[in-house]
Amino acid sequence: MSKKIIVLGGTGESGRRIISLLSARHCDLKISCAARRAPKAGVLPEHIDYVPFDINDQDKSIETLKQFDLAVIALGPMDKFALKAHQLCLNADLDAIDINDSLHAADQVLNLNTEAQSKQRLLLTGMGFSPGISTLLLTELAHKKASATGHYQCRLYMGAAYGGGETSPQAILASFTNQLSCWREGTRQQIDTPWQDEQHQFAFPALKKPADLIPFATPEVAGLGKEYVAEDIDIKHLDSRYHIQHLTLGFAKFMSKYRLGERKNAFFSNMFFNNGQKLKTKKDSDPDTCLWVYPDNNPQSGLILHGVISSYELTAKMACVAVECWLNKCFSDNYGVKAVEHLPYAIRQQLLQTLALYGVTAKPANTQNIHQADQEFGWVDSVSSDINSLRNLGLNWYTVTKQHPKMAKRQQEYLYKSEIWRALKEATSTFSFTKFVISTLLAWSKDGKRLQHWRDKHQDENSAIWQSITKDMSMFTSGYGNARKVLGKDKAYQLYREMFLETGKMEMRWLWPNPESFNMFDQKEDAILEYWLTWLRNYAKLGLFTLKESQDGPQSILISISNCAYAAMFKELDCPELVNMVREMEQEALTFLASQSNLDITWNIKNDGAAEITLNKAPKLQAVS
Repeated sequence: MSKKIIVLGGTGESGRRIISLLSARHCDLKISCAARRAPKAGVLPEHIDYVPFDINDQDKSIETLKQFDLAVIALGPMDKFALKAHQLCLNADLDAIDINDSLHAADQVLNLNTEAQSKQRLLLTGMGFSPGISTLLLTELAHKKASATGHYQCRLYMGAAYGGGETSPQAILASFTNQLSCWREGTRQQIDTPWQDEQHQFAFPALKKPADLIPFATPEVAGLGKEYVAEDIDIKHLDSRYHIQHLTLGFAKFMSKYRLGERKNAFFSNMFFNNGQKLKTKKDSDPDTCLWVYPDNNPQSGLILHGVISSYELTAKMACVAVECWLNKCFSDNYGVKAVEHLPYAIRQQLLQTLALYGVTAKPANTQNIHQADQEFGWVDSVSSDINSLRNLGLNWYTVTKQHPKMAKRQQEYLYKSEIWRALKEATSTFSFTKFVISTLLAWSKDGKRLQHWRDKHQDENSAIWQSITKDMSMFTSGYGNARKVLGKDKAYQLYREMFLETGKMEMRWLWPNPESFNMFDQKEDAILEYWLTWLRNYAKLGLFTLKESQDGPQSILISISNCAYAAMFKELDCPELVNMVREMEQEALTFLASQSNLDITWNIKNDGAAEITLNKAPKLQAVS
């Protein structure tokens, strides 16, 4: 019999994501959205039932909850509601999972442990981004005894591109305090908030300079103080801090001096929310989120999670993981109120493995993975098992509406550090290098004019796109052509190709989803093929090449690319040696996209930008971790 799940606060930022993710992944579940107000049209999938729910109407709430097998508590702010929803669930005799991020609420919820045990009910608390995913990483390090002294740090970064939910500002305001409850020397302590100590800044990936950090009282402080913490965990010290783009440490410190009444709190919360909605439309609003947990003030010994994803999406995915493990009876005979730090190692591993199925994985903070976070936009995406949720489906660099705000800056920084830039600087004096730059700009204009007939050829709905295409092509050839004069053909080609492919890889890492994103699909090979072919077909429609597709049995697809306009323009602008570089870039991008699947790719690049590609769905292999 299908389980019935009710999501309390299902119209909020996290709640609606939880509902969408669960319904896409588990079509057999009966999922209902509970909220005071009915959701607006299009907010939730059409088949989701709306249930009016007023947490202050106790009798009616219990009557409603009794119709379900599990409640997901996504109400906010948790500081305000605390244990109300949990108590209702116990009174209605059903299990519950919350996404609580408030220490004040955690203290109250954990006090329900004895009652939950007596009723043989499970209340899972703190199953969000932080705590939740952060706690999984923390306990993973603690299990491995990463710190001999039990000292750990947690650092969070959240970009401003998502604006935030209506109740989020209240949680942020609550974190501004001059006195901080924290976990020190294996006990709960109250300390003066360390606003500007030796750890008040942190160097997150992809940021130009270290970010100021705001210390906060994490709910894990309450959980670590309970006598039933998992046996393999020995944490003596936990220091948790966050940075939100455009939120300054000075403002947080200033606001910590005041105790806001209900009216002032509502005023500032509303101001925060409205500002957040404005900030998310700014050109530099960052879509990245980073979580870094490490021992002994040594970030390189820790675990890092980074990607183009909101903290709300990460919270929703963790909640869904907890639901999925509950459905799979991973918590059998586990009664009471449990946070991640209370769960045995085997169950925490189940949570981590299921989280990976949702495309969320942490990696060791080594040089390679930090580089991937810094230069390749990480490895975590905001996706579900719906192909339409994949980033930039069917779009390319000329049709995507808004690229990552860090892209141009990163590529500029890479150019100035590249071998070809260094070689050109070494081969010229200050005067001759200035002359090189000026002549390149003149050549760019000249080459652009030579490509006018391509723009004339595409005086249709793609006219603006062809303006951009020819502008890019003339930029490539002018820079390369002048570098060839200075460095010689062989050296210029070698260094220019290296730069072209590296910056192209950077672009494709953001344009396309990460390989981990396809873990949510039951048939990941089919999803990868559908994504890639959708991109390829739309790219061909611009007139950049001729595409032919054929099927060679049920497991094999043959692709032919010919009449490449890129190659023709490179030849026309006297740079014939560059004709195949775009295909090389695309080959690397597809190989990476399919790197965690059983797709076998044969890519044969021919003359003049042509290619023949064979994709085989190989027999199933064991999952790649």
